[in-house]
Amino acid sequence: MYSSLYLIRKDFILTRKFIMLLVPYYILVGYTNAEAYTLFSVFPAMLLLINACAIDMQHNNQKFLVSLPVPRQRLIQAKYLTLIPFLAFSILCTLLLYLFAFAMGKIDAPLRWRELGLAAASFPLLASFYLPLYFWLGQKGMQVVNFIFIMLIILNVTALKSLSERVPALAEWFRTGRLDSMLLPLIGVLAYLVIIYSSYMLSMRIFVKKDV
Repeated sequence: MYSSLYLIRKDFILTRKFIMLLVPYYILVGYTNAEAYTLFSVFPAMLLLINACAIDMQHNNQKFLVSLPVPRQRLIQAKYLTLIPFLAFSILCTLLLYLFAFAMGKIDAPLRWRELGLAAASFPLLASFYLPLYFWLGQKGMQVVNFIFIMLIILNVTALKSLSERVPALAEWFRTGRLDSMLLPLIGVLAYLVIIYSSYMLSMRIFVKKDV
């Protein structure tokens, strides 16, 4: 467990300079689109993940990590656990953006926490597709993959907005928190968990057999 914590800490150390640039940039860009602040909650987390993985590849950290007396399964576990603090940091950035926009009079409505939660939950889903590709491709092809996922982050914002407009039940839940049926949300949550778990197992299978 301690080795996983050190590996998570390693990712934050690698991205500390990027974080210092990311926070003011995020607040500035988010402020210009303050009404859609909840939809930007996935930005910091996904950019941190891409940056951490890019630095790992740049310095060939995978080769160093597999030489340590740590099972490869633990390396995969730590990378997926890193999603939790990245997501927490992303939500914190969004809350700071909301408070800043509220203080400046750009927003006068209460925090839309249901919309924020759904938007933030899309980060582990995107990461579930990104990480197996990262462990499979390594340095080869990841520049293209990174570009594609940055585009997906941008599309994710418009997709969530479009989804709430096209699905009245979702828009109603955002406003009131009430649902006509729990069946579809339950199926969605189960599918969400299955995708994340399948991604974890696929990454483990790829990396355990990989010649680094």
